[in-house]
Amino acid sequence: MSANGRSTWVRVGIVVLMLSCGGGTRMYGFAGGTGEPNDPYQIATAADLLAIGSDRNLLDKHFVLMNDIDLDPNLPGGRVFDDAPICRDEAEGVSGHSGDPFRGVLDGRGHTIRNLHISGPHGYDAALFGKLSGLVRDLRLQDVRINGSPCGALAGLNERGLILRCSVTGRISGAEETGGIVGVNWDGILMDCRADVQVTGTKNVGGMVGGGPGGTLIRCELRGDIRGDSAVGGLVGELRQGQIVDSRAAGTVAGTNYVGGLVGDMAMAASILRSTADCDVTAEQTAGGLAGNAALFAPHGQLVADCYARGSVAGSVAGGLIGNASDVRIVNCYAACEMIPMAPKTADTPAALGGLFGKADDRWPPLVTGCFWDVELSNVHVGTGSGPGDYGAGLTTQQMQQGDIFQQANWDFGSTWAIPENDYPVLQWEPARAESPKTDADSQ
Repeated sequence: MSANGRSTWVRVGIVVLMLSCGGGTRMYGFAGGTGEPNDPYQIATAADLLAIGSDRNLLDKHFVLMNDIDLDPNLPGGRVFDDAPICRDEAEGVSGHSGDPFRGVLDGRGHTIRNLHISGPHGYDAALFGKLSGLVRDLRLQDVRINGSPCGALAGLNERGLILRCSVTGRISGAEETGGIVGVNWDGILMDCRADVQVTGTKNVGGMVGGGPGGTLIRCELRGDIRGDSAVGGLVGELRQGQIVDSRAAGTVAGTNYVGGLVGDMAMAASILRSTADCDVTAEQTAGGLAGNAALFAPHGQLVADCYARGSVAGSVAGGLIGNASDVRIVNCYAACEMIPMAPKTADTPAALGGLFGKADDRWPPLVTGCFWDVELSNVHVGTGSGPGDYGAGLTTQQMQQGDIFQQANWDFGSTWAIPENDYPVLQWEPARAESPKTDADSQ
C-alpha cells in the first residue's frame, strides 16, 4: 500500500475513534447525546443552550433540558443579549427574517429558563429563537425582560413551528409585532400555552402573539396587562387568518384604535371558536370586549361562534362583543360588559356604543344568530351604536342567567355550554369561574 493510502486510512480511523468515544458530543460541549430523536443532545448549562445556535448543522437536531437554567445577567458570565441567542436575524426588516430557522426539537421536560434578557435593535427578531420552524414543548420561560421589534419571549418569528405546553412570565416591549410568546406568527401553532405577562408596543401587540399572516391557537390562556397603539389584543394583536379555539384572556388591554379583549384586529379570514375574554378594554377610538375590529372580507365560513366577553369596554366606538363589525358571522355569543363612552376626537361626532357592536358596516353587515347582551350591566339598549340593523337581543341580568332562554335560541348545552346557578353561561371546558387563568407563576 502506498504512503498516501496509509495516510488516508489513518485519518479515517481517527475520525471513527472520535465518534465512537463521543467526540461529536464534546465538539459542541453538550452534556451528552447525539442529537438523534432517540438520543437527543442534553442541555445542562447556559453554555449548552447557547451552543444550539453555534452551528447551522445543529438546527435540525433534537435537544432535551436536563435541569433549570438561569440566564441572569448579574450572574458570573451572564449578559444582556443584543439579539436572539439562537437563530439570529441577520437582515434588518420588521416584515422578514434573514437566516436559518430552528427546525429541530427542544424538549423542556417541564424545566425553566429564567431571566432571559434581550435588548434588540428595531427590525430584528428578538426572542429565545429568532426564527422557529420546529417544535418546542414543555418549556417554561420565567421573568423574561425582552425589548425589540418584532419580539416575543420564545420566537420572534414562528414560521410553521409548533409551540406545545409552554409558558412565559415577565415583560416584553417593542414597537411593531410585539407578543408575549411570539412576535410574528406565520402558519404557526400554539397549543396548551400559558402567559402571565406585561406587553407594551405600538402596532400589532398581543399577550401571546403580536401579529403576522396568522396561525392557530388552541387551549391557550393569558393573564396580563397589554398596551399599545393600534391592533392591540389580550391574546393576539392582529389575526389575519387562522383560528383561536378554546382559549381565553383576562386582564387589562389598552390602546388607541382596534383594541379587543381577545383580538385587536381580525383583518381578513380569521375565526374565533369557543373562546372568552374577561378584560378591562380601553381605546380612544374603536374597542370591543372580544375583538376591536372584525372585517372578514372572505367567502369561506369565517365566524365567531360560542364565545363571550365580560369585563368593561371603553371607547368612542365601543361594542360589548366587537368594536367594528363587517361581513362576519356571529353565532351563539353574548356580552356582559360595563360600557363606558369615551369622548370622540371630533366634538360633532357622538360616541357610538352598542350591546354587541360599536359600529356595523351598512354595506357588508354582520350576520348575527342567537346572540345576546346584558342591558342592565351595559346600560345600552341597542345592538349596534352606529349603522342600520337590529342585532341580537338585550336581556336583563336575571334573564341572562336563565338557561331556557339560550336553549330556545338553539345553544348547545349538551357538549358546549353550561350555566351555573345564578351566573351567566360558561363553556364546558372552562374551570370554575372563581379561578383565574393560571400560569407557572402561581406555583413558583
